[in-house]
Amino acid sequence: MAEKIVISEEFRLRLIDLGYKNLSDEEMTDRIRQLYIEEYGEDLKAEVQIYNSSEAKSLDGESGYDGTAIYFHSDESDVNEIYVISQGTQGLKDWDYNLKSMFAGIDYSQALDTHKFTEEVINEFGIDQENKPIPIIGLSHSLAHNNNTTAYLSYETFDKIYSVNGAQTNYYQLYRADNDFMINVNEHFSLSKTNPDAIYNLDPSQLEAFAKDYYKDKADNIHQIISLDDPLYGVSGARGFFMLGEVEYLDTNPDYPGLRSIMDDIPDHIVQDFQELAIQYTVASKEGGMNEAIYAILGVDMSLFEDIDGAGSVAKLYVTKQEELDTMIRNLNDNVPALLTNIQTITSNADVIFGRFEEAGYITGEQRELLVTEITKIENELLGIQQAIASNVSVRDRGDFFAQIGGDIGAFLKIKGHFDAIQESLGTLNQEELLEILNVIGESHSIQELLESLSGGKKSYLGPDMVLTASVGNKEIRVNLSAALQLYQQGTSILEERETEITQFSKAIEMEIIDGYKDERRKVLQKINEMEGSPQSYHYLLAKHGQYPTFTKKVTSIRVHEVFYPLEQADLGQEIHILRESVEEARLQIEGYRKAIESLFEEDERISKQFDLIRGV
Repeated sequence: MAEKIVISEEFRLRLIDLGYKNLSDEEMTDRIRQLYIEEYGEDLKAEVQIYNSSEAKSLDGESGYDGTAIYFHSDESDVNEIYVISQGTQGLKDWDYNLKSMFAGIDYSQALDTHKFTEEVINEFGIDQENKPIPIIGLSHSLAHNNNTTAYLSYETFDKIYSVNGAQTNYYQLYRADNDFMINVNEHFSLSKTNPDAIYNLDPSQLEAFAKDYYKDKADNIHQIISLDDPLYGVSGARGFFMLGEVEYLDTNPDYPGLRSIMDDIPDHIVQDFQELAIQYTVASKEGGMNEAIYAILGVDMSLFEDIDGAGSVAKLYVTKQEELDTMIRNLNDNVPALLTNIQTITSNADVIFGRFEEAGYITGEQRELLVTEITKIENELLGIQQAIASNVSVRDRGDFFAQIGGDIGAFLKIKGHFDAIQESLGTLNQEELLEILNVIGESHSIQELLESLSGGKKSYLGPDMVLTASVGNKEIRVNLSAALQLYQQGTSILEERETEITQFSKAIEMEIIDGYKDERRKVLQKINEMEGSPQSYHYLLAKHGQYPTFTKKVTSIRVHEVFYPLEQADLGQEIHILRESVEEARLQIEGYRKAIESLFEEDERISKQFDLIRGV
């Protein structure tokens, strides 16, 4: 059951990228046909059907899974195959899922929804997998690789998986998702099935080796392309993650060594603390900015501090919002120790962490010092908050009501001062140079950067677009073929629509003006003939003209002397001609554009064929 349509790495990558575009079914189909013409120089001889997870009746949307299924079929070309494109991290639900599934290994709901969606897709397209099976291929990027692979390993969802820069599957996650795997792990390591958390006490290297051996037969159907600079690849050596299948590594950013060597030098417990803190901050800040992040991490509503400028304003707040202040103090007492532990893990290992980033060229020595300084400041401010709370508790324990009020107000003022300092440090870290580093790292996770690295010969890629390079003398001319074909297709389509409108306009002129005039003239002549032929029928008209009494008079004859003036200023032929000329002029420009591109690549007959084919899309 080998696939016949999506058979090149480039086409797969561009198809996966399309899954993020949120296109309508018609737009998606047109884009797929254009990509096929670009990649293979031929028309796609198959019908295309699209089905989105937003339509799926089997999903409730709670997990955050997003996917698009594409069904290619043609009896004439013997084509019958389904591709399920699962989307990577997009919104808050995905980030929350990342934390619970890949880093904690607890949640597998998106992988389960991947399987449910694929099963519904098979039924929706009327496929009889038991008697007439067809290839079901999973395509994925980022988080989606984890979803597709976990679904495949646990539920036999796919026949093959192709992924780019994927988040690797997790043996803790599979322990919960795949019942057979859990049974075998329990038996091999003598674990009790009543205590699923006991798996976290096993040696990670032994558990990884067991998982790889357990799933080795399925590994042949998993194919990955990974950038050595991809941040997910950088953290994929952490406990829980393990890699399966055929992997092709590409260096997409030669200016940097990649994060993997850096992360492998950092102890696992530091990576875990850093991941937990970073993801918690990212999820919350995306939802409501820095204030929301602080609330999520520490349980503090920053709006309580907005109008505080001294003891008097605190006293007023104490009277009006004592319950909120009590809640804040309790939240801080619960949350500060855990956050402080994470921060101290980073600060105590700052030389290892940020030193390696400096050695790799991601940051300068000055930026390393800035990072260490500001994170150390945050640690000190958190210690200050912890001390203020401890002092406040000791005052409350005295049982003196007035002392408690004074202690609460004093503690609140101190806490506000510490929070102001923390926000100042976060603002300092939010500088453009450091954000640019994150952007560089983030770009190496993208499909576009990896696609560009596959460039070879005269064909290359600029983002998701195909670019062809021609040599003219000593110069190289680069042509964005994707944009050129799209311009040609849309341009010719628009001109055809305009021609149709001009023809309709010309017909409307003929119908509404010329034919209308003729019709009205005919009606008048018909009336004249009627009056002249039956003059007695118009006896009543005498009364209208003051001929009294009418019974003494008769109408014996009517003669009409008609004069029809010719229709003036109704000839719009010149105007119609000008409109047609404008269309023809635009057509010549588009065709000239096409010929100019074809002349650059005279030796490639496919170019001309691609322009012809794209008109039919």
